[in-house]
Amino acid sequence: MLYPRVLALAERAWHAADWESIVDDEAFDKARQRDWAQFAAAVGHRELRRLDQLGVNYRLPRPGVMYASHIVLINHEHMG
Repeated sequence: MLYPRVLALAERAWHAADWESIVDDEAFDKARQRDWAQFAAAVGHRELRRLDQLGVNYRLPRPGVMYASHIVLINHEHMG
């Protein structure tokens, strides 16, 4: 169950992202979101397939939305 998280940890440990040095908040957020989308697509299309082939068990949280205390929570693990 740790493998998807280990992939993310490895990515951050070995990859210096271009957005890390951006000072403008809006540009920083946009570049960081673009980098996240590319990383998530790579994991989803390539790395999870590789883990499947290796017989590695992993868990991805089910998508979901919960409204609590006037806040919308997305992918909340403890949706009762």
